[in-house]
Amino acid sequence: MTLGDKATQQYQSYTASGNFNSSRRILEVLCQHTNMRYGMIRKKDNSQWGNWCVYDSRLDRMIVINSDTYVKIYQEIRMGFLPIYIDNIEQCAKDGWSTVLQEFGLKSYISYPIISKHGTMVGHLSFIHTDPVHFDQNKLETLLPVCSDLIAIDFNTLSEVQTTKTTLQRELNYSKNRDLILSSLAHDLNNPVSTIKLLSQYLEVQLQDEKQKGIANKITEASTRVKEMIDDMLDFSAIRLGNGFVSTYELVNINSLIKQVLSEFEFQAHHIMLLPISVPIEIFCDKNKMGRAFSNMVGNAIKHGKLGEEIKISAFLKKENFVLSVTNEISQLLSLNLSELFKPFVRSTDSKGLGLGLYITKKIAESHDGKLAVTSKGNKITFKLIIPIK
Repeated sequence: MTLGDKATQQYQSYTASGNFNSSRRILEVLCQHTNMRYGMIRKKDNSQWGNWCVYDSRLDRMIVINSDTYVKIYQEIRMGFLPIYIDNIEQCAKDGWSTVLQEFGLKSYISYPIISKHGTMVGHLSFIHTDPVHFDQNKLETLLPVCSDLIAIDFNTLSEVQTTKTTLQRELNYSKNRDLILSSLAHDLNNPVSTIKLLSQYLEVQLQDEKQKGIANKITEASTRVKEMIDDMLDFSAIRLGNGFVSTYELVNINSLIKQVLSEFEFQAHHIMLLPISVPIEIFCDKNKMGRAFSNMVGNAIKHGKLGEEIKISAFLKKENFVLSVTNEISQLLSLNLSELFKPFVRSTDSKGLGLGLYITKKIAESHDGKLAVTSKGNKITFKLIIPIK
């Protein structure tokens, strides 16, 4: 086995267990460098001590063992911030250390404090063997401070990761609760706004006075915009909560659906140039969602199209796909990439919507195994809704 193969196996064993960190690798390398059998890193959390990792060089693997022995050795021998180097207790001048090591059947011992950047002890690094071990203390006095600093960084990194995970989970919970509140609020607002819209449409037909009819029309337009935003919030919340779209699939006459949607934009008819559409086919889809996608695309072109310029709409079949294409001249140059347009809450500075229309249209397309594509040429931008014919 080559050194590269061994390193790869060690890395895979660490990552497979989900416990890979630099401290483990440092401990393994130091055991090999000192010729000690056992190496251990202990970490201090407030006043509590615990094993961070333990390595057995003879078995060539990380191990989990009872820490009582290490704790007693630490309490009896380890005093203050000074490192300890004992290669053979028979030649050790400190009788107290020799007595404790002999009690546990140990002949050699190394211990080095792990100090944080604030100067406090956050752990210690230790090595033991049941036999005398020859090591170069001068080299260790150069190497161990560096390793101690790296381990301290590892401790701090883990603490930061755990804090970040806790914060992230808290934010995710908050976000989910917020989406639930938005969904509930949108549901509660949906019925009264729909009622206002229906009543204003009724008044517009019944009233004779042109000024009053104009006021009723403005109420209708305002309630329509609010209804669109409510629908966007409902769909967005459904996607965010992982519920997706609740769809009812049926055979839908696409030609009729397009004409129905375009009739909703009659007041903007002078902007729209409807290219010859001949799609006398029925496709299996959710009629309401597909109509919503058509409406979003046309509405987007009206909102962001240059005033007085035509909006070209065409529908056709291409390679067993139904395609709805909407082209308009944009009122201002785009300051972001085209792909950014499909992200939620992306909108122009003068937009009165939520910036969810294209995002939801894209999701509707994907729920039908299709896609929403965008291209631009000069000041013209084209959105294409592509849906497979099933």
